[in-house]
Formats: sequence, C-alpha cells, structure tokens
Amino acid sequence: MDLGLGIDSKETAANVRRFWTHGINRYLYQAGLHRNQLKSPTLSLAGGGGSTGNHAEDRLISGMQAQRMCDCIRDTLENCEPLTYQIISAVYIEGLKDWQMADKLCYSSSQYQYIKRGCMCEFAERFEGFERRYGFDEDDQVKLVQKNRTLTRRRQ
Repeated sequence: MDLGLGIDSKETAANVRRFWTHGINRYLYQAGLHRNQLKSPTLSLAGGGGSTGNHAEDRLISGMQAQRMCDCIRDTLENCEPLTYQIISAVYIEGLKDWQMADKLCYSSSQYQYIKRGCMCEFAERFEGFERRYGFDEDDQVKLVQKNRTLTRRRQ
C-alpha cells in the first residue's frame, strides 16, 4: 500500500511499532524518564552523577542526548494529527491493546489496522523532520521511514 508519500507504509509502520515497543526504552532509561512523561508538556533534565572524572561527564552528555531525543519524540507526537496522537499515545504509552482502541474508536479490526498504519507513517514522516530540527546528525537519527523500493528503483 502506498499512501502517496513514496514510502512503504507496511515496513514504515513496522519500524515505528518496533521503535515504540523496544527502541524508545534506551532513550527513556538514559534520560531517567518514563513513557507517560512523553505526553507531559514539560520534561525536566535531571543531571546525573558527580562532577569529577570523564565517566561522569560522558554519562551526563549521554543523558542530555537521550533527553533531547525524548523531547524530539514528545514534540513529534504532539505535532501529529489528533487521531494519530490518540492512537499512538493510547497503544504505546498507556498500553491499550489494538482491539480495545479499535472498539473505543468504533472501527472494525481491519479499518483500525489500516488507519493505524497511516498514523504510524505520519509519525515517522514528522519524526524525520523533527530529528533534523533538533540537529541530530545522520548517524544519530533513528531511521523509521522505509522508502518504497519500486519508486527508488525507477529513479536509478
């Protein structure tokens, strides 16, 4: 399925699902945050460790990078369309099951999965922009968007 974005929506949605299920934990742990704080309007930067030695400095820098990524995630989520925000926050932050969310929104299972995939693609596209806005280098960026392979091949 191509939503007109030139991306492989199935693979992109799978990347976003993996990110919200597992990948985000690294940033949350390093920043000392919990998932529910991604919905919060303010995130506090809690410095860690003492002020002596390179290891403490490295941990602080790592924590600051993780905090910046968490801010990026939060801002991306808050910038999404209301339905995207509602689905992602309910499923990946609050822990609702997909069937519960589909029921809450009064969608059939197949309708919900189609809509959720579009929401995941929206998050991925917006996140890519926010990563650039936050100044993440190419090496530090999380690659969520999977380009449509047929489009990529035709351009070569």
